[in-house]
Amino acid sequence: MKKRILISIISILFLNVHIMGQEIQSPFLYEKGNTSITFGGFVKLNTSVDFNGSIPSNDFRNSLMSVPSRWNNKSRFVLDPSHTRIRLKVIQKTEALGDIEFYVETDFRGTSNALRLRQAYVSFKGFIMGQTWGFMNDPLALAPSVDIQGVNSRTFFRTPLIGYRLNLDNNFSLGISLELPSVKMSTQPGVISTNQTLPDIPLYIQYKGEGGHIKLAGVVRSMSYAVVDSESIEKELGLGAQISGSLRAAKNISFYSQAIYGKGVARYINDLSLLNLDLVPANSNSAQQSVQMYGISVGAKATLNENLFLSTSVSTAGLANKDDYYAYNEYFTGDYYSASLFWTGVKNMTIAGTYIHGSRKNMNSTKGDANRIQLMVMYKW
Repeated sequence: MKKRILISIISILFLNVHIMGQEIQSPFLYEKGNTSITFGGFVKLNTSVDFNGSIPSNDFRNSLMSVPSRWNNKSRFVLDPSHTRIRLKVIQKTEALGDIEFYVETDFRGTSNALRLRQAYVSFKGFIMGQTWGFMNDPLALAPSVDIQGVNSRTFFRTPLIGYRLNLDNNFSLGISLELPSVKMSTQPGVISTNQTLPDIPLYIQYKGEGGHIKLAGVVRSMSYAVVDSESIEKELGLGAQISGSLRAAKNISFYSQAIYGKGVARYINDLSLLNLDLVPANSNSAQQSVQMYGISVGAKATLNENLFLSTSVSTAGLANKDDYYAYNEYFTGDYYSASLFWTGVKNMTIAGTYIHGSRKNMNSTKGDANRIQLMVMYKW
């Protein structure tokens, strides 16, 4: 029985057949009645070479750099197929709720390249529930890059959420969501981490037209920590504001930008999200505080012909000031630069190369650098 079911699934996904008199439109699309099922994804291999400074990660993350650069870790070679993805989308047309979309996406970036859940959600009537991109994210505001993490200032994470989006007209939309809180803090003696009891609440309004888009977003956070002596749970407020957008300046040239500023929003800044900076020790005993931080990026894309385009990005992220509760070897700022060339001359295939330079500066002004050349080959279906 199980063997018959498996054969049936393979036939639906991979063979051009007729079912109930209705032809499957592609080898990976099944349609019947009010339901359509799409199976897709891509196979992707990234080859990376680090030189004159390296990062101990397959992703280029400035905050992971050694400061200063270590003589015995100046170079690194990596072959990484873990970005390969598989996704399944089901759309069911209903009278009561309109189109109901079910979406599941996985990759192989779990421990030891194990299969990992990226997204799993259901959406209808503007509501979306499950795990997907946080509402502060704006992928349209970033220039294309081989580096999956992208610029060090970007807002870039997926999270469980309950959200609602509303299209006001053909151009304007807005959204608000309740998102699973995640707080990483540097504690002091007498202070420990505790459970978070309130969700992060991001909201946005966006204008999108033929020439580009602009998105204004903000987030409110209530972050909890525990004081041992008094056995009390204290809360600290986190606030962030973001503006992002894109502009098609000419037929073959587009520009991109994103800026975020706030306090206690390390989770929302790519470079800072790896560090314990949502809450840090305050000057007074047994107290934590949220500190000011920022991220800014600018990018561009130039199309050379129908199969070839260039892109570049510059970015910076960091803490807004230095105070005495930081150790001399703590992260202060990071800078990022990339330039990429993409070729799409074969249907469903992309070959691209990029150069990335990054740096990290600590509180005592010591600095580390890293350079990476990366080649990507991707086939999608």
